[in-house]
Amino acid sequence: MNNSSFLSGHLMEHDNSSLAELLPEFFHQWPKNLEWAREKDKKTNIDASQLTEFFSLLSEPLKVVQHRSLSFDPWEVAGLGRKEVRNTAVLAWLLDPEGTHGFGRLPLQAFLQAIRHSRNDIPEDYLHYCRVRVETNPTGDNTNRVDVEINADNFFLLIEVKIDAYEQPEQVARYCSDAKLRAISRPWAVIFLTPRGGKPLTCGLDFKPEDVPCISWRHLATALVSSLQAHYKEFISANENSPSRQMAAHAAFCFLNRVRTF
Repeated sequence: MNNSSFLSGHLMEHDNSSLAELLPEFFHQWPKNLEWAREKDKKTNIDASQLTEFFSLLSEPLKVVQHRSLSFDPWEVAGLGRKEVRNTAVLAWLLDPEGTHGFGRLPLQAFLQAIRHSRNDIPEDYLHYCRVRVETNPTGDNTNRVDVEINADNFFLLIEVKIDAYEQPEQVARYCSDAKLRAISRPWAVIFLTPRGGKPLTCGLDFKPEDVPCISWRHLATALVSSLQAHYKEFISANENSPSRQMAAHAAFCFLNRVRTF
């Protein structure tokens, strides 16, 4: 693939990636053996057809970049920032199959797939019902307030969200005990979602590392974007021009672009 095709192809493929993110890789792949003439009387041969093709291929991706630079980010206006409570609420909205984002089960399925590298006994989808709630007390104990609870008919998950805050004493171990109790015979896990995907310090000795799958915000965002983009492109190509659905999808992609930088 030539360099013009690389840049334009990647811009079109990754609608939510900025030109600034792709240019470094583009120039890294640019031929390093080009020797520019330093002598005044030496001419440089330029292939006009290739140059024309290069600029023509850039046309559409640059339109996308220009459009995105003017796009409205609802989360910036809402002051989402790095606030854990607010980001947790939006994450729960996106993972909820009944959420108004319009993607149905896809976000939850992508999330489940992302954690299966450490917990392959967790199903890739629920069967009949699934409830996603924020700030819950799984066992009724007010001292154990969990960020996100995913209660499905065939699995039970708790998500502990971290951005800037530290762990509380025995926090993850307590959540594991709650999850195991609530799950009964279902597969369960406590997902530790952090900026770098590091392991918790408060898991204790009674639970195995696989009981607490660790994932970074960036990994989560990448997994969800990959799944949702394909669906969104099909939706657009089918000429389903629903303004409300497009706005909801735009909000979802804006959120994922923000959290991937945590």
